[in-house]
Amino acid sequence: MKCKGPALLPGFLLFSSFTECWLVPGTISFPIYEEIIYIHFMMLLSTRFRRLSAVAHFGLSARIVPSARYSRFAFVALSLAMMQTSALAADLVKQNIDTTDAMATLSNYDRGFYTPQVLHIKPSGGKPIENPYSKLLHLRAEISEFSSRAWLGIDTTGGKKDTTWGRSQDLTEDALNVLQTTFDNIRKNNGFAVVRICYDPWYNGRSNVTPEHKWVLRHVEQLAPVLSKNTDVIVALEMGMHGAYGEMHSDTSITYDRIAEATNLMLRNTPPELKILTRTGNYSAKVLGFDNWGVDFHIDGEKFAEIAKAKGDTMYRVGMFNDGYLGTQYDYGTWGTDCKTSICREEGVAWLEKYSINTPYGGEALTTANGYQVINTPEFLAYEGFRTHTSYLNIQWNNNLIDSWKKSHFKGKDFEYDGAKDSSLTGFKYINDHLGYRYVLRESWITDTVGADGVFKAKLRIQNVGFGNLTRNVPVKLAVVEDLEGSLLTVCPRISYINLPDIDFRNVRSRTISIAGGDTVMTFDGNNEIEISAKLKVFSKERYQVYLKVGQVEFANREPVGMGSCGEEQPAVFLGKVYYDEGLTGISPRTLSRASINSQQSVPFVQRTRNNIIIHNGNKRYRANGAGIQ
Repeated sequence: MKCKGPALLPGFLLFSSFTECWLVPGTISFPIYEEIIYIHFMMLLSTRFRRLSAVAHFGLSARIVPSARYSRFAFVALSLAMMQTSALAADLVKQNIDTTDAMATLSNYDRGFYTPQVLHIKPSGGKPIENPYSKLLHLRAEISEFSSRAWLGIDTTGGKKDTTWGRSQDLTEDALNVLQTTFDNIRKNNGFAVVRICYDPWYNGRSNVTPEHKWVLRHVEQLAPVLSKNTDVIVALEMGMHGAYGEMHSDTSITYDRIAEATNLMLRNTPPELKILTRTGNYSAKVLGFDNWGVDFHIDGEKFAEIAKAKGDTMYRVGMFNDGYLGTQYDYGTWGTDCKTSICREEGVAWLEKYSINTPYGGEALTTANGYQVINTPEFLAYEGFRTHTSYLNIQWNNNLIDSWKKSHFKGKDFEYDGAKDSSLTGFKYINDHLGYRYVLRESWITDTVGADGVFKAKLRIQNVGFGNLTRNVPVKLAVVEDLEGSLLTVCPRISYINLPDIDFRNVRSRTISIAGGDTVMTFDGNNEIEISAKLKVFSKERYQVYLKVGQVEFANREPVGMGSCGEEQPAVFLGKVYYDEGLTGISPRTLSRASINSQQSVPFVQRTRNNIIIHNGNKRYRANGAGIQ
């Protein structure tokens, strides 16, 4: 059997850096720059990938069994070039590690493309979903049998069969248990779900299926405890409950007041961790207390500020889902055409940009309707996706659009994702890899030596290059692993964890953009600086590898290379190596100079002179094509 206990991927490292700028082709001017560093994770198991097998715990002997499956992956063992510093003057040392985005599609399943799956819930319970279709599921739970207005079967035989209807009644314990069991199975699958609950039988698009309003409210009260219990696997609740597909249309019983009442009831009966989305900006505005949203729903207006102050954190909890995404400039009616009576696209995007910063946003992207502006391109998402923090989309609909993305070449340039340099880079891959958050460790400064007090300090530069941000709180830890480089690995490396409760990775934000006249300017490039001070748990006088572990989040630095030692690998990012010497005391690491920080974080801006665009990056200047200007 494999060794018990977790093991982290140790790393070998290469280094390079350069600075670049780019502009999205078309009408949008969008500069991006950064220092780029590249990392490739490997395993320290001599010169071949091997698996450890034996009955062993950490510290016990285990023999190495070469695996035919991995033996063909050979690599040259490179050593880290560690800076030589005096132990008594141990500073923060910049690690010579390779920290580029490896451009791999990551297994972070609380964002990305989802697969829909319908759950039909009966008064007798029915059958729960036992095998979720994907790690990110769009759970379409329908409770049509609990609505007297939902017809379950219709007679098409001229009277030989009866048309059958649901019956408005309380949700039964068996019905709620089926929903809970489904969540349990999603959890067992190490997956997540975007949840929508409605009365449309089997999600077939039937109209006028919503029961009397009192029953909708009653069902909200009954569903709330189950949803509250499973926020660890629920990405967001799309507040269906009304209309065909639960999309709040095709039902004569729908009113803004009723949707607002039901949504606010769900908000009051569930914890703040549960983000709740309505179908349009107008519905969300009504939920938040706006009545004249065409006039008042402007984030810089006095009325908006008044309501935002009264609502507090609820403003950041209510969002929207978009099942007409990019099909027209109005997203098939999601945004208004008359900005005096409805929320138009720019007002809605500005709201999502500020208040959905940690709230999921997504839905279904559609093909362009005849006669409308084409905006459903990867290049357009490379702009607006960062403003709306787009985090999830349907992999199946619209399938024609998805297929076109898979066949198209991404023409933009977004850090390592450079269509001019990579002829195989598709629009689909760019979108898939950038939905939600995407973290890249760009720079690591850590304590070179730890003394008897165990004090370890680090300063990290982590860039979030994804469209959005982490939408849930996850535990952050340091993982400290014995450095067995050069050994025969006759034992599993020992590992210890140090919790970092003060670090909230929801605040490791993606880039921000502002619109200034005809230019779209990046005002923050996604580089976040994190400082760590912790007391390490070490075992003896030796060298250790230090990793940062953010829940089960994979960093883009990690390039998957197969199985690791001592059991399953854990996602983590390599920070560097530290030496422990208990004979040393009073080590006081220096801080990273502000000049160095500022030079890394200087923000580029666009200067327009007539028809010419110049991108300023610190003391450097570039033209739109990237050519330097002396």
